[in-house]
Amino acid sequence: MDIAKYIGLFLLKNHFCYVHGLGNIELKKRAAIHDGTALQAPSYEVVVTPGGSIDDNLANFIATNEQISISKAANELREFSIQTRKDIADGKEVAIPGIGKFTEESGKIKFTTDANFKYTPAGIPIIKNSKQLEEQNARPVHKPSYPPPHKADSINWSMVILAIVLVILIAGGAYGIYYYTSHSNSDTTTTTTFVKDTVVPVKQPAIDTTQPHTDTVAMAGTPPAASDTLLVRPYKWVIGNYKSKDKADKRMKNINMAGVEVAQKDSSNFFVLVTINSRMNDTLHVKDSLKRYFGYGNVVIYK
Repeated sequence: MDIAKYIGLFLLKNHFCYVHGLGNIELKKRAAIHDGTALQAPSYEVVVTPGGSIDDNLANFIATNEQISISKAANELREFSIQTRKDIADGKEVAIPGIGKFTEESGKIKFTTDANFKYTPAGIPIIKNSKQLEEQNARPVHKPSYPPPHKADSINWSMVILAIVLVILIAGGAYGIYYYTSHSNSDTTTTTTFVKDTVVPVKQPAIDTTQPHTDTVAMAGTPPAASDTLLVRPYKWVIGNYKSKDKADKRMKNINMAGVEVAQKDSSNFFVLVTINSRMNDTLHVKDSLKRYFGYGNVVIYK
């Protein structure tokens, strides 16, 4: 990596450059002088002064141009400084291409500007006064006789996005109408009405409790009789599972609803149950309603 080249570039761009161990390198302007025959134009020379403000501007400049990390650029800059001081101590000269060279004089680091070094500062922009601007604006603008080129039609993305949103809304509305219509056409007889924390069971006929009940899953293999599917019977549903009886009892009290009880499966499983009277055909609908109402995803019929 040519650190000397980057020092020169940074110096010409910013008029100063600090290198740790070498000092503050400055580009200074010398006033025009008259040599007795002619007036000499102002000139620029590079001088080195000890000390200076420590910063990472030069390291950032090198890192940006070399596409490396700032720490690696700083290490390369430090190695250059160490080697330069060593070469100067040995009586050698260290050149900055196109600008000059480092030398030593009376034990101090000195910079000698190249005799051919020429530096031209950036020009000063012209600021037009208001009168010139008025005159310029008053001049007629020449318009071409031919029509301007037609710009290619650009895609109006806002309209595209709006159209997509409308399609989604229409599709959602159609699905909502279909869902409401299909469910309203089904059997709307409800055996249980949920009002906040209260369950109102419908009146049901006397049930022969000596006969074991079977849920929908258990009867999947054997088609039920028509009379059984229409019979309203009590089903105990699991609406919560807890590791301790205290938590299960607390949940039951919070529900504060008739038909809610706690059943122990084993030493570490306590079920919160709710009794719902329904027909066998309605167990799936009851299951879905209990899931949404109690927020428990594993609602099943208690066996």
